[in-house]
Amino acid sequence: MLISLTLSLALLAGSSATMDAYLERAIDRGVPLFNQGNPAACAAVYATALEGIASGDGWGIDATRLANLKYQLDLASSVTDPREQAWAYRRIIDALLSDEPLGAPPKNDSRLLFDFSEAGDFEQWRIVVDGVMGGRSTGQLSKQQGTLLFTGETSLENNGGFSSIRAPVPAGSLAGYDALRIRVKGDGRTWILGLRDRSGTGAGSYWSRFETRAGEWQTVTVAITEMVRQYFGTPIQGKLQPSAVRGVEFYIYDKQAGPFRLEVDKIEAVRLRRN
Repeated sequence: MLISLTLSLALLAGSSATMDAYLERAIDRGVPLFNQGNPAACAAVYATALEGIASGDGWGIDATRLANLKYQLDLASSVTDPREQAWAYRRIIDALLSDEPLGAPPKNDSRLLFDFSEAGDFEQWRIVVDGVMGGRSTGQLSKQQGTLLFTGETSLENNGGFSSIRAPVPAGSLAGYDALRIRVKGDGRTWILGLRDRSGTGAGSYWSRFETRAGEWQTVTVAITEMVRQYFGTPIQGKLQPSAVRGVEFYIYDKQAGPFRLEVDKIEAVRLRRN
């Protein structure tokens, strides 16, 4: 973006070789913007400065602290409110200036999101069918013994043909991870695993299709950044960052009419690559 380039050049112009001077210059430029009622511009200034440190050499930051910085930047970038985001970046700057610890990425290689052992896991899910566009597909949810069961029937009438379920996940749940792993038992049809970003718009869904074998349990792992952004089922450009994930979805949308069945045992965030 032009604004990011302009900000970056302004911050670097005449900069000394010290990180403190670089960050203090960012504060000097960001604070007036925030106080003038433009927290988004303030956040952009802070983010530009911090990303310059995270991607550059010669700042005197050891590898562990640099990894922690990148993780904190990933978290801050997912904050949706401009004021809160500006403060999230400012807290990172203050920690760097005072040599305070930066929160580290998760040490575990996986994080359980849903295993349906508790009623709360089941209650978060809701059904969305093509009836919102005039279609006649159906969908039902039921709680089994430690699993979630999604059944129904797809209909191609009235240009319909899909049924889906979705549930929210807390902000930052997938930060530090790069894939989603699910254990499911399907019906032999092609299913879609979806993730939603923080925007909540029609263009905020990212899909990956997976095949199922009727009546067999399968483990499917999907790299988040390889998921395809969708606009009401049409692929468009865009990549999803794990820290921006706000919801999980399952779709049956294979242009076939008939009954469907998907049983979900577990959904986890996993890390395939180590920093």
